[in-house]
Amino acid sequence: MKQEKVIDLRGRRMGGPTPLICSPLVARTPERLAAETAAVLAKRPDVIEWRVDFFEPIADTASVLAAGRAMRSAAGETPIIFTCRAQHEGGQAIALDADGIARLYDAVGGAGLVDLIDFELSNPAVLVRRVRERSREHKTRLILSYHNFGYTPARDLLVERFLEADRLGADVAKVAAMPRDREDVITLLAATAIADAKARIPLISMSMGPLGAATRMVGGVFGSSLSFAIGEGASAPGQMPIADLVAVFGALARARGES
Repeated sequence: MKQEKVIDLRGRRMGGPTPLICSPLVARTPERLAAETAAVLAKRPDVIEWRVDFFEPIADTASVLAAGRAMRSAAGETPIIFTCRAQHEGGQAIALDADGIARLYDAVGGAGLVDLIDFELSNPAVLVRRVRERSREHKTRLILSYHNFGYTPARDLLVERFLEADRLGADVAKVAAMPRDREDVITLLAATAIADAKARIPLISMSMGPLGAATRMVGGVFGSSLSFAIGEGASAPGQMPIADLVAVFGALARARGES
């Protein structure tokens, strides 16, 4: 039997039998972010993700912290992932370089505003180590991630990305890739299952775009512990509405005798 690798996020089990549902927040202004947060929380996702690379005042740390405090207050016990996605891995063009992003993560983590941060494996090793060390000091969990919007690499490379994140001290490993055909979708799911049998931490995976949408529904069967769903706006291609994902997960749980 597979060893259970569960992280407790304010009472929610990441790594349990059913993936958590996370909804991204992609507002560009503080006012719009507050409205989007309220609207998304009303749909009751398990987790929310602030994609701060969409946030226009991102270079002003004080503005980010002020917006983060408001979000933390509104979210209550709903966990928050804080993500500044690098442009070369699908993020928005921003005024911060990788070092600036690491410093922003340090400020937000030090303020105790979020539960997890997401940093790419492609960042310089020295920054990955620094973000890992500082997140531990702040008691903030770290997702180390890999995204390929061009194609789906070979299965063994995807497995290695998961296991690399584990070796580097991540609390969660995330891999996302764009499929060119149905075989690529199968490759992503197979890599997730293989890595899940070897890794010591929870995994997140998805095959992106319309072709990969099925992985957002059945990824949990293969070892993915979280799926992203649209609250108001999508942060990546292939995401579906929260209500649709809730319905699918409920049907799968009943079919597996889990509810």
